[in-house]
Amino acid sequence: MRTTFDTKWQSAMTELNEQVHIEDHTLDAEEGQEVQPPPEVSMLEAFQHYACLYIKYVQIFTTLEECYDQMVHPQKRIDVKRIMELVMTRVVELKHDLVKWNPPNPDVRTTPEQNFPWEYVNLDDLLVDLKLPPSLLEVPVPKYFVEDNSAELKKRDRLVKGYMKLKLGVEALYVDDSDTSVSMADAMSLDEALQIIQRNERGRQGRQRGLLVHELREEEKQRRIYDNTQTPEMDPELAAANIQRVFRGHNSRGKAAVERDEELVFIGMKPPVVDKAVELEAALALAKVKRKTQQADNKDEYEKSLGDIHETVASEEGPFMKERLLEERRKWISDMMALGQLPEDLAGYYLMINPPPPEAEPKEEEGKKDKKEDKKGKKEDKGKKGKKEDKKVEAEAPPERPPPLTGPSELCSSMATGVALFEKVWLERDEADNFHQKYDVDLAKDVVRGPVEAQVRAQVDEMLVLQLANIKAQLEAAASGKKKKGKKGKKGKKGKKGKKDKKGKKGKPLPGDKIAELKGRTPDTMLAILVEQKIVNNVRPCHVHEFVGEFNYLGTVYQSADRRDRFGNWVPQDPSAAQLRAAIVEYAVLPLGAPPVREKVKHIRSLLLYGPKGSGKTMMARAIAHETGALFFNMSASNLVGKFSGKNGPTKCIHMVWTLAKAMQPAVIYIDECEQIFAPGKKKASDGPTGYRKDLLTYLKSLVVTDRVLIIGTSSNPMAGEAKDLRAFFDKFLYFPYPDYPSRVLLWRRTIQDTIQRHTDSPGAGRLPDDLDVSTLAHISEGYSSGSIRTAVDQTLTARRVQRLEKRPLQEDEFISALSRQTATFADDNEKFKNFTAVITGLKDVRDKIRKAALGDGDAADDKKGKKGAKGKKGKK
Repeated sequence: MRTTFDTKWQSAMTELNEQVHIEDHTLDAEEGQEVQPPPEVSMLEAFQHYACLYIKYVQIFTTLEECYDQMVHPQKRIDVKRIMELVMTRVVELKHDLVKWNPPNPDVRTTPEQNFPWEYVNLDDLLVDLKLPPSLLEVPVPKYFVEDNSAELKKRDRLVKGYMKLKLGVEALYVDDSDTSVSMADAMSLDEALQIIQRNERGRQGRQRGLLVHELREEEKQRRIYDNTQTPEMDPELAAANIQRVFRGHNSRGKAAVERDEELVFIGMKPPVVDKAVELEAALALAKVKRKTQQADNKDEYEKSLGDIHETVASEEGPFMKERLLEERRKWISDMMALGQLPEDLAGYYLMINPPPPEAEPKEEEGKKDKKEDKKGKKEDKGKKGKKEDKKVEAEAPPERPPPLTGPSELCSSMATGVALFEKVWLERDEADNFHQKYDVDLAKDVVRGPVEAQVRAQVDEMLVLQLANIKAQLEAAASGKKKKGKKGKKGKKGKKGKKDKKGKKGKPLPGDKIAELKGRTPDTMLAILVEQKIVNNVRPCHVHEFVGEFNYLGTVYQSADRRDRFGNWVPQDPSAAQLRAAIVEYAVLPLGAPPVREKVKHIRSLLLYGPKGSGKTMMARAIAHETGALFFNMSASNLVGKFSGKNGPTKCIHMVWTLAKAMQPAVIYIDECEQIFAPGKKKASDGPTGYRKDLLTYLKSLVVTDRVLIIGTSSNPMAGEAKDLRAFFDKFLYFPYPDYPSRVLLWRRTIQDTIQRHTDSPGAGRLPDDLDVSTLAHISEGYSSGSIRTAVDQTLTARRVQRLEKRPLQEDEFISALSRQTATFADDNEKFKNFTAVITGLKDVRDKIRKAALGDGDAADDKKGKKGAKGKKGKK
């Protein structure tokens, strides 16, 4: 296994080296050679370039994540993690580029060509050209987000559990994730239920008695026939031949059936027998557990040995380091004394060996001053005329063009450095004697050599500064003995106090900082209050890949298809489940779990997940929190009713949630039914959900890049919210539609198998019946959400029904009754979601703009408005 993952790591680094040279064409240029700038490209060329890079980087990321998860060598894992975070960052960057330069549909294409960002990117045609399967686009979630921080997360969870037991009397309080509730139309009283049970029991007893009487009569009939019939005795040899004949026939038919099944499995017409697969999976899981144990042991051994190696390097190499450092600094001091200057410290020496970069600050400051002056001038010269001129300038500004596709960048340089380090350290290293993959002593010495040298340097600098002070004191004493006492010199002018740096300035205080009740409260106190108010919740284990759905194999065709609604507008396709899984991982999980990614990519503070009930919105919020180990705050509108009342109640709640989320990050702030908080209307009741709107917008702005806090809003009725406020609060909007036909087929199969497996003890027993027509179930469940289908399966396949599957095979019509009681998405509801998507993404505005430009009424309307405005001004004067 060691060779396996070393080979995978090597192949990933080779592919990464190729990608880095593709992205930065200057790496192939020789020294002194003039490099030609890359040519300008169109939007389609930029999209195809970024798409190819994205696919390759996702492949590399998947391989590196597997290597880091399964490698045992502690020093290899450190280098793999460092390069994996760079690749992870590049994957997210490329996703943002793909969204930005996604070629628009002809219906929303403007002249000159202008980009129209669209979240759902289709790469199916490119996968066909590259002959790659769609599974390669599944962005993995690194397991180290939770495993490497398990000690801190367990300590935090233990604290939350203690407060829940103290305040609520329970060990865990799970967020309500049942989007689809069972209809209570068929609810009955206890007497009615007892009558039905009694009636069924009487019927069962009657049928049982009838069957028993029928069997007794048949036995009596057979006994009479046997008694009346005189059968001659059969020859023993003939009887033996008949028995052999029957047995050989039965045996041959059994062998033929086995061979037929094996052939069907081989050609892919029948699923394989799961018994062998289950055994192999169990052995693989056991091997992974052993590797994880060995991985943790090797890591602990390496971390403990660093202290001993530090002392060894300090004792063996420390004196030589000290001698070298003293010689360098004493030479500089001698040179300065030869020039007639006696330095007070070594700041000049460090300035000499590390000269500052060329100054470009004055120009920037002048530019800032000019901007400030321009702003002041604009403020003084406010007026409708100026506003109109600014709008005209913005309208006349040329559309943004795609950036150069190749060239140097900080991320490419870091990846190139990582590749060079791998080739220098690991590519040719002989590890024939290191079968157990223990740490390498020479590499560990390289790690501690830097801290040892820093420690020695500090000692040397301190010693030399004292020596310089002594020399200066001796020189001053000698000079004062020769000179006569003179008049006291004038005191030098005090230097002006430097202005505080901008970084030192405190930001604007938040509304909660002004409330006296919250001052002095510790995070533990706030946690106790939020637990008591059921704001802090637990999440059940859930993963992003559990969001079941199929890849859209015709996404590019649908995107460019001329599909229009009854008003003649182009209708964009619904996102596939694969696109939503990738978007959740790239926008939420990776930035929240990896701080280096969050610091270098576009800062996404909030997500809005909207769609019909039961479409998987809450499940995705749970998955994000579980995959990153985040603390879960439930600020849903229904959960806030009757809590934190009063004028400052919403401010207190939000302030405590924000303070605790920053103190115990990573954190997820979940807001279900967010349309109630952002409901239209200027009046906001302080006790209602709308009372939280203003403070939420204020506290959202306080989140900086270093805060690993994500706000997730969900809504099944986003049309009831104010689109302007939603657009101001949420950074990204993802639509969760009801599943399409391929996703429904996959969902029915997976859900039935998992339910059968859950109610059986033997592993591998959850096999889908061969004669079950899943295609029919997928057809009749069109318009039903994923949650509705799951609920229908859970209500149908009870534990007792699963136990009787062998006696009574499963039929398709058994699911109809449970499915009919679930919530369905009708055509009108689907149209409302599409209209909201058009509004919130800006698609409606672009359509209106294109329509006005086509009719030629845009300029005329503006002229009329301008004339009316001028008349109004004159009238007021």
